[in-house]
Amino acid sequence: MANSIQTGQYDMNDIFAIYELAIPRSVRFWWYLILNICSLICSLSVLYQLLFHRKLRQALNNHVIIVLLFVGLIYESLSVPFMLHFYRVGYSWNITTSFGHFWQFMDYTSYTISLVGFAWATIERHILIFHQQWIATRRQRFFVHYLPIMAIVVYSIMYWFLLIFFPACEDRIFLQPMNGVPAPCMAYQLFWGKWNTVCHLILPTFIITIFSSALLFRILWQKTRLNRSIQWRQNRKMTIQLVLISLLYLFFNLPRSILISVTVDGRSLYLIIQLLMHLAFFAVQLIFFLPFICYMTIPGSGKRLKKLLLLKSGRNMIWPIGVTAGRENNNQTGQKETHMT
Repeated sequence: MANSIQTGQYDMNDIFAIYELAIPRSVRFWWYLILNICSLICSLSVLYQLLFHRKLRQALNNHVIIVLLFVGLIYESLSVPFMLHFYRVGYSWNITTSFGHFWQFMDYTSYTISLVGFAWATIERHILIFHQQWIATRRQRFFVHYLPIMAIVVYSIMYWFLLIFFPACEDRIFLQPMNGVPAPCMAYQLFWGKWNTVCHLILPTFIITIFSSALLFRILWQKTRLNRSIQWRQNRKMTIQLVLISLLYLFFNLPRSILISVTVDGRSLYLIIQLLMHLAFFAVQLIFFLPFICYMTIPGSGKRLKKLLLLKSGRNMIWPIGVTAGRENNNQTGQKETHMT
């Protein structure tokens, strides 16, 4: 069995080498490395504020954001470093089957939770703004708010766990040209391939498009036609946050979803596959940029971060005894001169 996997790996790697990206691997390496480091720092900063600031932690609209940021943090810590290594060594990297399964599971599960989870967030934001009576009690909040988030996470984990670790096909590990992530063999089966494409990419992307646009339209319509400026001021931050994150998701996923929906029947040409490989490379970057959008849309995030840094620098600052005594004498002298004048 090991020999068949090994042979399949080299055969498929040779085939995928035909679809190598026009962007050199060295450029992709530094591109991902810089973005990943900056995104990790920003993710930790935003998560710290969302988890340790009571008002932000209790806000229902932030719960999905916390899940997405936490999943993105796992993705950037576990999957992206393997991509960077692939950009360094290329197809000469001979990975084992167990490692390939682990990489597949972490990558595909994280991205599915990120895309499907935010698609639900665009639906839930309508409930939080226009139908607050649906979440008035603790029981209602559990079924309407918490249960869908948990269901998306559990579904994504179980779906990819079964397809990757218990495949009903010949298990071959090969590196994809855009980032090296091994593709599960079940993803190339007719039913599961279409299920993954439609339910985990095309449908969430169009849900984000429809519901984020509808939310913006409803808010503006109530503001202009019904003259509900007070409600607009209360929900402005939630709306702006959703619209900006939606634009980020659509920028990286909408072109790919449209192109895949055209070629979902399997009759793909060489140029279309090449374009899809490039779009898949750029699609990963929505996880890099998500923390920055969240940072910009969290109320008072800059002030809290500045206060935290000043507090830590003040604690770590140790003054010599002579300098401290000199400052006290100068202060006392200045006070005496002031009284004399």
